[in-house]
Amino acid sequence: MKKISLKYILLSSFSIGLFIAFMFLITNFLLRAITPEFFLEFLIILIAGLISGVIITLGISTLSPLVSDWIIVLRKLIRFDNLSHPLIQRLSYEAPGTYHHSINVSILGQQAAKSIGADSLLVRISAYYHDIGKLENPMRFIENQAGHEIPHTEDERSIKESAEQIINHVKDGIAIGQSYDLPQNVLNLIEEHHGTTKVLYFYELAKERKLKIKLTDFKYPGPIPQTKEAIILMLADSIEAAARASNELNDEAIKQIVASVTSDKLNEKQMNHCNLSKKELEKIKNSFMSTLASIFHQRIIKRQSESN
Repeated sequence: MKKISLKYILLSSFSIGLFIAFMFLITNFLLRAITPEFFLEFLIILIAGLISGVIITLGISTLSPLVSDWIIVLRKLIRFDNLSHPLIQRLSYEAPGTYHHSINVSILGQQAAKSIGADSLLVRISAYYHDIGKLENPMRFIENQAGHEIPHTEDERSIKESAEQIINHVKDGIAIGQSYDLPQNVLNLIEEHHGTTKVLYFYELAKERKLKIKLTDFKYPGPIPQTKEAIILMLADSIEAAARASNELNDEAIKQIVASVTSDKLNEKQMNHCNLSKKELEKIKNSFMSTLASIFHQRIIKRQSESN
């Protein structure tokens, strides 16, 4: 922040004070005759105007750099609110399953953020880019494997390597994001969207095979979500993936998915630093249920018609 000069404060304050006093003078001259009391009133108004000028000048000088910084951050963020951005286009061509997942996550996250007054623009844009690290190896991720048979073995080494590749999509996403000059607040959400959770599939597979494993081999490095926007993105990401993978999708199933994912994140202490209240969490859950029902409406209608 620039240092405010005394000369600047005095000049601005004097100008504002004179303007206020001049307006008082003109008003009184038009409305009533000038009396001895008028000169006392004029002096009081002039002094009050000078004091007001000091306050106004200091306020503008203090707040303007903050407002200017906020506008710069917002303008940079809006640059990436575009599905035609080259990075999003790459995602749609090279990892179409991840692209569609990211669009659904953005819809879920934006509505949830709005429900509690969080930064819905930041959540939506971060959701577009949260999985860009998967561009390093799109076929490693199940949403991009439709119609492809991915050979893999299930020995200790391959399971650990598979888990490591999944975990690395966060680190890769940050590197790709930096190369495209993504804003820092978006990079933060990319880094935090898995927190310190486990790559559950491979962790459970290793346990099932009774392999010698370390929990740290299957955990994302974190940090856990630091803001409400970050936890909303984390929840939206996991809930969308669970809903898409569900064979039985109806209103009750959606309710169970939202409750289960939320409970898991709470138990894994992923919400410890995001300053989210219980009331806000309930609003977020209700938003997720409503938005999921809308996103997967056709699947729900189809399931209901098949069961009749």
